[in-house]
Amino acid sequence: MDKKEEELLSMHYQIEKTDIKQQKFEDRLKSISEDLKKSKRIRNMYFVLIIGLILLMIAGSFYLIQNNMIFPSDAPSVENSNEMKKLLMINDSLQQEVQKLKEGISEEMNSTKDSSEAYMYDSSGSRIVVANDSIGSDKDSLNKSKRKFKRQYGYVKKAFKSNDAIFVEVDFIEFYKGRLAVKKAKEYGEAEYDIDKKGDTLYFLYNNYYIHNKNSSSRILELDDKVRVKIDKINQISNGFPLKAFQKIILDQPVLILETNNDIVYKISQQKLL
Repeated sequence: MDKKEEELLSMHYQIEKTDIKQQKFEDRLKSISEDLKKSKRIRNMYFVLIIGLILLMIAGSFYLIQNNMIFPSDAPSVENSNEMKKLLMINDSLQQEVQKLKEGISEEMNSTKDSSEAYMYDSSGSRIVVANDSIGSDKDSLNKSKRKFKRQYGYVKKAFKSNDAIFVEVDFIEFYKGRLAVKKAKEYGEAEYDIDKKGDTLYFLYNNYYIHNKNSSSRILELDDKVRVKIDKINQISNGFPLKAFQKIILDQPVLILETNNDIVYKISQQKLL
């Protein structure tokens, strides 16, 4: 009997011990469940708060845009920008004219330079060399007034030799660059355009230049004996004009600059388009 009682007591003890462990485990599960519920509530609160802030920012931005507080339309600034564009175009055209005048004056000074000398004698019989500026001054001034220097753009259609003289057949054109090119292309209805978000029309050119051929008729001009050629593919080593090389170049119809004096071409250079 004693052994059976001991066994029963030990079994009761183990059962009670198991019940205690189970109770602790259930309590632990309850606490974990409550912690999870609390963290879920906090996460939901943060999510709602973030969504509310985003909606508030969107509403504020929409309100500012509707009231023109962001990106306001500033008409005076647009007018000022248009005035600046006009001034820049005028400046470009004036720079081109000044450059033409400078080149014409420099060529005229080089061509009219007189290297002749006159001699005078002092009382001792020694000869003094003086510049011959006064001799023939009336004749030089008359020649200067008759000279006509021009600098023109054109396509050379033909180059040929006749009676020991070289001639070129030229189709003169109008060549513009930069803002002036856009302005001229717009005048002739050949400018590209786009409409921005505000509904304004923006004119532009894919290339930075514009060519207008007002009159397609060509002229025949004679080349000076000492004409200078400045083209990338032509090396003018000798004094003679490289006629064959020049005839190959003009097949591609490059834009050439012809500088003339009384319709005699004394310089040919190529206008680079890029």
